[in-house]
Amino acid sequence: MKKPYPLPLLPHTFDAESELTFYKKVVEASSVLEKLKQKIHYSLISESFLQLLTLHESVQSTRIEGTKVTFSEMLEDEIDQKKDWEKVEVRNYQRALKIGVEIIQTGYPLSERLIRDIHSELMKDTRGSTSAAGEYRTIQNFIGPTKQLKNASYIPPEPQLMGEYMANLERYINGHPYLDEEMDTLHPLIKAAIIHAQFESIHPFLDGNGRLGRILIVLYMLQSNIIDSPFFFLSEELEKEKFKYYIILNGVRALNKDEPDWDSWITFFLNATIRMAERQFNKLEQAERLYKEGLNKLKQPSTEKVWGALFKYPIATVHQIVNDTSLAPVTIRKSLNELVHLKMIYGDDRKRNRRFYHYDLIRIMND
Repeated sequence: MKKPYPLPLLPHTFDAESELTFYKKVVEASSVLEKLKQKIHYSLISESFLQLLTLHESVQSTRIEGTKVTFSEMLEDEIDQKKDWEKVEVRNYQRALKIGVEIIQTGYPLSERLIRDIHSELMKDTRGSTSAAGEYRTIQNFIGPTKQLKNASYIPPEPQLMGEYMANLERYINGHPYLDEEMDTLHPLIKAAIIHAQFESIHPFLDGNGRLGRILIVLYMLQSNIIDSPFFFLSEELEKEKFKYYIILNGVRALNKDEPDWDSWITFFLNATIRMAERQFNKLEQAERLYKEGLNKLKQPSTEKVWGALFKYPIATVHQIVNDTSLAPVTIRKSLNELVHLKMIYGDDRKRNRRFYHYDLIRIMND
């Protein structure tokens, strides 16, 4: 009979050789993240780009959990707002992420209460256990390919231990109020990897643990000043290596091993951070180039303004652009027709509420 895993509490200590290996990666990751941060600060389209990144993160994180919805479909959904459960989950993720970011940026710590509040937002009107939204599980759960315990690949700690484990995680995130902070010598990027893995191993909720655990990465990076705005997300890279992600994450649980393999997980996490930061830098660079090349083709300030709005709404209606620019609808239609004529965007065949597609920007975001 398989039993719940006796998950060790944090902190976890590493030998000097492991820490040296990590720090070589940390230096590289910190450098790439700083380069991306500076690029965001001085970009002409940073606000629009951050909005698109947040949506893209929401899509990729929910896709890891098995949804099929795409980034383009969610751009359409910003107009349609359909009650499809997959789209609801993506919208919930966006709102939950926004709530968490605002709380951390206000100066409040990443606490158990905030984690439960974010979970409540994630689970609104979804296919999961909405009755337990925001509440730690009171029954045993497990992870596996079937709904039978005998086939479980991992059985998290017992439900009565959730309070102890989550209190320990909160203390690890924020430091002990009575101990010297200098005792915690690990770099925040390494701690971000540990926090995510420990949360997933605790698996404190009946559903939504994966999505919430990926939100915690962003919030901890914000709290620890690795990033100063939500410009970095890891889910796209994790989705690309989904099965490797799960296998290496399982390694920290000492499954079929003598002891937890934290080294492989932290190395994987840091490598994924480097690749993702480089990818986001390249996306912003391409989007900036597209924006500037477009401006060079335009002469009317109103059309330039509409062109800028399309970097926030790559699939747009006149109504959306009115809300974003305060230009008159007739002016916007004229500008959109000019952009279509220049083949900078494309319009569909609707007679009413025509939609305009900024395909070059969508391609950049999907690359």
